[in-house]
Amino acid sequence: MLSFAAFTAMSRYRHSAEQRLADIDYTQLAQLTQLNESISSEEAHKKLMKLYQEIFLNPQTSLPRIQLKTRIKPPVKLRVYESVQEVSRHQPRGKLAQESLMNHVIKALKKFPIERSQSEHHIIYKLLKGVHSLTSQLGSQELKQISTVTTVETWDRGQIIFGHNGFYLVLKGSVKTFNHETLKEDQTVSTIAAGGSFGCCEPLSAVDGGAIIQCVMTLETCEILKISRSGYEKLKKDILAQDHEVKVSLIQGCQLYLHWPKLSINHLVDGMQLKTFPANQVLVKEGKICPFVAFIGRGECNILQDVESLIKPVDKKGCRVRFVMVGTLGPKQSFGEVSILLNQPSPCTVITATEVHGGIIQPECLKGLDSVTTSLILLTAQPVCGKLSQEEVLKEFLTQERMKKWEHEKRKILSDALFYNGIHPGRGKWAFNRGPRGVSGKPKKTI
Repeated sequence: MLSFAAFTAMSRYRHSAEQRLADIDYTQLAQLTQLNESISSEEAHKKLMKLYQEIFLNPQTSLPRIQLKTRIKPPVKLRVYESVQEVSRHQPRGKLAQESLMNHVIKALKKFPIERSQSEHHIIYKLLKGVHSLTSQLGSQELKQISTVTTVETWDRGQIIFGHNGFYLVLKGSVKTFNHETLKEDQTVSTIAAGGSFGCCEPLSAVDGGAIIQCVMTLETCEILKISRSGYEKLKKDILAQDHEVKVSLIQGCQLYLHWPKLSINHLVDGMQLKTFPANQVLVKEGKICPFVAFIGRGECNILQDVESLIKPVDKKGCRVRFVMVGTLGPKQSFGEVSILLNQPSPCTVITATEVHGGIIQPECLKGLDSVTTSLILLTAQPVCGKLSQEEVLKEFLTQERMKKWEHEKRKILSDALFYNGIHPGRGKWAFNRGPRGVSGKPKKTI
């Protein structure tokens, strides 16, 4: 019997022989056997050696795979942009950008108003601000309030939408006017594409209703923004209530009107308009009747009076009027009541020193009040300032000019003392030269 070692050696030899037989290219071997053995030349020898080398196959050896320690990463969550600037920065340009931004708006509109973020409300407000049919009827503040109650509806193809319940704006898709009386499409009106609108928030009369499209039929799947009439009316009442409270606070903020009856205050509120004046605007000119009654909520005004002795003749070039400041007006103060009701010219000029927020009442509204309210105003209101004599005005003017001159001299003396001999910190040869790292910042010595 064969030993175990001999059996193992024979098995290895048989395995290596089978492997060698499997590594022979028999096509090349057949070409080698067809060579003419009678030919003996260098060319035949090279051909034989070439075919002999091609008989044996060279199997492609691949290195073992290296198993790297990998970690399974969680799925990446796309973040929702929190502002219009980030949306426009990360989105592509052109038509794709518009579609992407519109999808973002529709996604925000599909949320409940209480679930929307501040940036999403801002995006919806920007969309409504671009609709001419809304901006022509509503102000900026009303649009901001309406943007918080808007919703979006999805309509399939061939459905009929009645516009009697609110205002509709087509965001995606297209619709066509539909006559609900004859149950036929109106061929005289063109298709309303994305950006078009129909319906109205306000109730329409029979005369005005013919110019507004009230019924449409969808030509494809549409995404339509809706402002319901009930929501708009509720919002309008809230806005009117807020304006009324602001106007009442402006009037009652003045100490002279603090104890007025509520009915008389409401009469003033009905004719008041909220207004903002920029700085350095002339509200009243001296010698002219006040153009309105003003109640100041925020800001300050300067009261000026002309110095007649320093006015140059008009015929000379460089005509200039000198003013002297005789007082100021601040929050919780008013002016103009006596001038309008008694037709008296204003004794002074009023100019805004800062931006002023408040309310105004036009002369026609003030003169149209009942006799009781008018009498209360004349008993309560006071002139802006008493008319000063020219001697008092000139004396005040000289005092103010003297103070201005002293302030100028004081600043000059202090600057001369601090910057003696031309030494200015941060300038000249005393300045510290911040050069590159490793270079000394000391100034060079000069001879």
